[in-house]
Amino acid sequence: MLKPIFKLKSSSWLDRINSLNFSLRSLVAREPSLWILYQPYIWWRKNKRATLGKVTTVSETFVHNHTELVIDGFQGSANGFAVAGFKQHQSKYVQLAHHMHSPAEIIKAIDQKTPVILLIREPVGAVISLTSRWSYISVGRGLESYIKFYTKLSAYQDGYVVSTFEQTTQHLDRIVDLVNQKFNTNFDPIDISQAKSTHTPKDLAKNTRSQIKQQKKQELNLPENIKLLDRANQIYARYQAIANNQ
Repeated sequence: MLKPIFKLKSSSWLDRINSLNFSLRSLVAREPSLWILYQPYIWWRKNKRATLGKVTTVSETFVHNHTELVIDGFQGSANGFAVAGFKQHQSKYVQLAHHMHSPAEIIKAIDQKTPVILLIREPVGAVISLTSRWSYISVGRGLESYIKFYTKLSAYQDGYVVSTFEQTTQHLDRIVDLVNQKFNTNFDPIDISQAKSTHTPKDLAKNTRSQIKQQKKQELNLPENIKLLDRANQIYARYQAIANNQ
């Protein structure tokens, strides 16, 4: 049996590889010019859904010509709640693209005039959710990814409706109404009370990652992360202003 120290080293190397993979995935998912390098990640998501028996949603893992609506944002921004709440109330199947966490795919949708709901959460909540779920991602790396994600999309304001975490979880009905008004669509209205009673955002449910979250929150106090958090908060404030004035 290997001594614990060797297990720790092995875990450390694996964490480094996973962390680098997160950074690479964030980069290629952000830059349309790196489209070809993003394809393996799309293939992986498609294959994962097919393996889980979710064949009907394989086409929802990327934007294509038949996509009718994109619901996407940085990880930890109530993506699952938004998608489930929307689907629950549609009288017919709507071809969605979601959980891509990809500015490049969002830009592709905007370019082809596909409506987009851009989800966003204040950076502490989003990054702590991300890094406590995948603890190999440092808070600093998470903040950098958040900053680059929303900076990339700042020039495309006309192509999406912004939905903050609070709006998504409390007023998804209003967000869908805004989409219908802005893009001249006719998606069925949302019964937000029913959506909230049926689907609970993961970060609002009882969470078993509390210890990891506390450790990640301590990382926020590192000098380099304080600076990153300030930049992220400034970006969030701009998107929050857009959301409040749509």
